[in-house]
Amino acid sequence: MPHQLTVTWQHMRRSPYQAAAAVMIMTLTMFVGISFLLLSLGSQRLLSYLEQKPQVIAFFNDTVTSADQIKEVVEKIITTNPSVTTKFISKEEALKIYQERNKADPLLLELVTANTLPASLEVSAKSVADLPAIYEILKNTANVEDVSYQKDVVNTLISVLDKIRKGGLALIIFLVTTALFTILTIIGMKISLRKDEIEVEKLVGASSGFVRGPFLLEGFFYGFFGAVVSWTIIYGIILVVTPHLLPFLGGLAILPVSPVFMLEVLGASVLAGGIVGVIGSFLAVWRYLKN
Repeated sequence: MPHQLTVTWQHMRRSPYQAAAAVMIMTLTMFVGISFLLLSLGSQRLLSYLEQKPQVIAFFNDTVTSADQIKEVVEKIITTNPSVTTKFISKEEALKIYQERNKADPLLLELVTANTLPASLEVSAKSVADLPAIYEILKNTANVEDVSYQKDVVNTLISVLDKIRKGGLALIIFLVTTALFTILTIIGMKISLRKDEIEVEKLVGASSGFVRGPFLLEGFFYGFFGAVVSWTIIYGIILVVTPHLLPFLGGLAILPVSPVFMLEVLGASVLAGGIVGVIGSFLAVWRYLKN
């Protein structure tokens, strides 16, 4: 094994541009793969968060200024769904919430007053299945201008994420195929250039495993380095953007990402990259050294 590692290093050092090309294509492949993995996991957590806190929000016109004016509606909702909780947000409270969320932008604060914002009623249920009945009650209530229905948000989010995942999967398959052919071509060129050297090794009694081992290791290292580089870039981006995104995520526990989890992602990425690299090398070895 030490001898094969030495030979592998010599192969890579003698053709640095080819090695760099292989690592770059593997880096791109693993970058897209890791990105879509994290996007998929994050979106799944987002959906779980939304489904655990199903909610309908009714926005009233300017005639509604206090909770007493909608007492009958609230009682009807509670009678229909005893497990729900309701919260009335007055214009003044809506302004305070708006000011808190936009305190870093004075211009936005100057443009909005309490009269600009509508009063609203937030209704939270224990299950998404409870939302349709609540929605129908609020939609048919007088002085309600609009109803925000979380089920629509969830369904839209699921549809969009499904399309993103399908597109990402197609892109990953394309890049993996490209990486395989790139490694196959590079390793194949190296085998062709060293045919005489390989013949000599066989004449002196070298086994097939001894001859093919360095090429398989070379493919593994292309995948390994590509995975490490792409993981490092992605983790760096996450660390940079996390402080800027945390204020917008509220109670959604997506960021910050656990270092332990990222190490697990690194391990899985190195394994996946190594497998792709070895498969590409194996195909090259099988094609050019099958005799």
